Amino acid sequence: MNISIIGGDLRIAKLAEMYAKETNTVYTYGLEKYFEDNIKYKNIILCSKIEDVIANSNYIISSMPFTKDKINVNSPFAKDKITIEELKNKLLKNEERKIFFLGGIPQEYYEIPRKLEQGTKQEKKIGNIELIDLLEIEELTILNAIPTVEGTIKIAINEREETIHESNILVCGFGRIGKILCDRFSKLGANIYCTARKDSDLAWIREKRYIPLKYSELKNYLNKIDIAINTVPYMILRKEELDLFNENTLIIDLASSPGGVDTNYAKQIGINTITALGIPGKEMPKTAGNYIKKVIDDIINQKKN
Repeated sequence: MNISIIGGDLRIAKLAEMYAKETNTVYTYGLEKYFEDNIKYKNIILCSKIEDVIANSNYIISSMPFTKDKINVNSPFAKDKITIEELKNKLLKNEERKIFFLGGIPQEYYEIPRKLEQGTKQEKKIGNIELIDLLEIEELTILNAIPTVEGTIKIAINEREETIHESNILVCGFGRIGKILCDRFSKLGANIYCTARKDSDLAWIREKRYIPLKYSELKNYLNKIDIAINTVPYMILRKEELDLFNENTLIIDLASSPGGVDTNYAKQIGINTITALGIPGKEMPKTAGNYIKKVIDDIINQKKN
């Protein structure tokens, strides 16, 4: 089988190696800086043109997220920037049916059918190419939460001189990542405070023997917190909240841009604040790449059957 890869971070580079190890031929564009002096497999081919990497496989993989600025493909190992518009134009010129796997497709990037039958799932396409948004696949988002949590624990240990055991840890948000954060830190002996908006989530937090907090109650507890971890993608820890933390508090913001912490003000008042985006790709790229591969392989096998 041939696999084409355009752009991507370290986990996508590891993914390329995994496919090559299985004797697939892997065509890449935008991973030059990683593979220049680091090609372990002769069946990894570095293409000099986008059209070449598109032409050589029915399966194309790009980054997660696909773009961070809505202008360029997320490709830290590329020698030159790859604009999403240029890539789209190259994809439109393709005449064969192909599948393109990427994470976080801009809405304006694909064709929207004029009429969609009730109950029919919208198929995202560019010309003859079907787009599959990896960030919309529940299995992968759950699996990705695991390296995110482990990477967060690693940051918490490295940035402090105290143990996690008996620390007071605040987790903002009780979604996929929040649930696993609470569980793992609790098992390390921490006291867990967790915020949520839904009464049902607050009930589950209480059932787990954590301390449930409504967002309106936060200010009454912030002076007790040793580590605050935000998972909510809108402003939670503002100036008025940050003023209540003690100077030794560590804040870790995991939320996607613009984040949930006023990081400029936090640093201004001397609170150690870390914006930790893309942890799976930075801290556990091999595991994260393996998760992506599993999901993609399952989809390819389903399409074949």
